[in-house]
Amino acid sequence: MKKIITVAASAFLICNTLFSQTAGQKKILFDCTKAETSGNGDWVIDADLHDLNWSPGPVVGSGNTHSDPQILPTPSQTTITSSTAETYWEGALSYWAIDCVNYGYWVETLPYNGHITYGSGTNAQDLSKFDIFVVDEPNILFTAAEKTAMMNFINNGGSLFMISDHITSDRNNDGYDSPMIWKDFLTNNSVQNNAFGFAIEYQNFSDANYNSNVSTISNDSITRGPYGNVSEVKWSNGTCFTMTPSQNSKVKGHVWKSGKGQTDTAVVCVTSQYGCGKVAAIGDSSPPDDGTGNPSASLYTGYTGDANGNHRPWLMNMMIWLAEAPNCTTTGIKSSVTEGNELSMYPNPANDKVQVNFTNSSEKNAVLSLINMNGQVINAPQTHQKNNNQDVFVVDTTPLAAGIYYCKAQVDDKINIKKLVVIK
Repeated sequence: MKKIITVAASAFLICNTLFSQTAGQKKILFDCTKAETSGNGDWVIDADLHDLNWSPGPVVGSGNTHSDPQILPTPSQTTITSSTAETYWEGALSYWAIDCVNYGYWVETLPYNGHITYGSGTNAQDLSKFDIFVVDEPNILFTAAEKTAMMNFINNGGSLFMISDHITSDRNNDGYDSPMIWKDFLTNNSVQNNAFGFAIEYQNFSDANYNSNVSTISNDSITRGPYGNVSEVKWSNGTCFTMTPSQNSKVKGHVWKSGKGQTDTAVVCVTSQYGCGKVAAIGDSSPPDDGTGNPSASLYTGYTGDANGNHRPWLMNMMIWLAEAPNCTTTGIKSSVTEGNELSMYPNPANDKVQVNFTNSSEKNAVLSLINMNGQVINAPQTHQKNNNQDVFVVDTTPLAAGIYYCKAQVDDKINIKKLVVIK
């Protein structure tokens, strides 16, 4: 059931729902700052209002019928079960989002007036607070600051899901379609151009008879993943990618255009790794479309209605792969724990002082080390006290630059390592 709720009720809902999150739960942020609901697009997980008016460029208030999603989908995701219907939320990506929730993930939307930042202490939806950032068919160029934020997010362990559509799909009439926008992101950023080892092509093609040109490698996480095997996909006007492994050896193709070999060209589904994070990309926005959402949009049953149901496990396998971050290629550090020696931190992300609790039944005091992305031990100011079977540390993060660090607590051969995000 959809209804407009008051500001006070919204605040109550947000507070209650946020406190219902599970500690350590993977969090997914779906973007709606780049005109994803313009034209016939409705690439959101839920919208209670449909009043946005996308003009060429940024949105201009109300006065039209484009979806206007709120941060948290309603009704609450905490009540979703395996029997929850796709129509529980109203958005073309609602079915996909409900599957993510049932898999154990937390989902939110970055609304049209939100901000793409990384390391900002004033943005409640800063990318440092999420594990996956999904951008489905952007129709507005990313700013230089946004591109830097996204690249730093990936480099420091976050995952980006890039979804494009075909050329001449400029839905808000500002002169840029999604292939152009993604190419600008890949080749015109201040961090590292062509960092992922693939480029997007300017094409418009369909594989109407179902494309069975998918990877059959037994350990392919995307086509042979935990959500099921994938044997075919359908392209309903989309584009593709070209891989350059010499730029990034981690780049991999998983599905190719019909009639093409499984080489570095004509790739319609590609993944890569960069720094400590991951990237997945597909060249068509139809596969995640569940066919329902904004009644003013022309939607399409791609998620479960096409390719004999293969799109659903294919997209979920990508989400699962993105959520499982790789070991950091810079430090070689990964989370580690010795049974019985738990480590917890609060708050995390942090921009001031962090309390670190380490379970320690030994009479000896544990030692806490802070390690940066280069594997160097940082002597951040800290205090320590013994409290029964716990070592309690307070770490002052204010002298540290924004980024990813690792807290390592150890006593004798007992050890625990966890990631700490510092924001400014």
